[in-house]
Amino acid sequence: MLKRLLVFLFPISVFAQKIELGIGMGPTFYKGDLQPTFRPLNPKIGANLFARYNATRVFSFKANGMAGFVGGNDARSGNPLNKKRNYSFTQTIADYNVQAEYNFLNFRTHNGKFERKWTPYLFGGLGQHFYLNEKYISGVNVREISGPRSSSLNASYGIGFKKIWKDKWNFGLEFSTRARIGDKFDGYSIDPDTNLPDSQYSPITVLDEYPNTIQNDKYFHLTFSISYCFYKVYCPPN
Repeated sequence: MLKRLLVFLFPISVFAQKIELGIGMGPTFYKGDLQPTFRPLNPKIGANLFARYNATRVFSFKANGMAGFVGGNDARSGNPLNKKRNYSFTQTIADYNVQAEYNFLNFRTHNGKFERKWTPYLFGGLGQHFYLNEKYISGVNVREISGPRSSSLNASYGIGFKKIWKDKWNFGLEFSTRARIGDKFDGYSIDPDTNLPDSQYSPITVLDEYPNTIQNDKYFHLTFSISYCFYKVYCPPN
């Protein structure tokens, strides 16, 4: 009876050895009509929780949830037209995504042993974000929208680095991009029919809107994480 029970529990034990749970925090960044180029000195903040399934030493799969703030400000742009427009926004958001990771080095085996204590990795996946609160400021005009509101699916991709610490613990660093979030994330967009700016939230003249870019908006998250890997060495019964 005991042997049968061990045989039944063995697959569960093997599965548990591959599970990793973690938490992270770090700056968020925005790129869009207010900041056509990536500007690392204008960050907000976000935090994330994740669960990783270490399928093999090369491939991992991760479910990730993030909440935080993303914002942009014309005043911090290097473009004089942006500074003249003087528009800013802040989004309070939450998102989730699932991603596949490719480890460049053999990182962890199924039984908890490892050949390398660190590895860089690439990842890609799909997710969705939710607006929890939106604030748009143009001169003295302020418009604020509260309450959860979902968006369409978006793509997430990036690069990361993880290192083993004391066998079961990992430290990680990951830079992720959320793309295909649309072109009205910051309240502005380009009309695809006329190729002219379309202001959704404030009465600004077309001339002042021309700093807008035809590219869709994006936001980024740089997260520093710590995680715990659940594993134990399995000793088969005699």
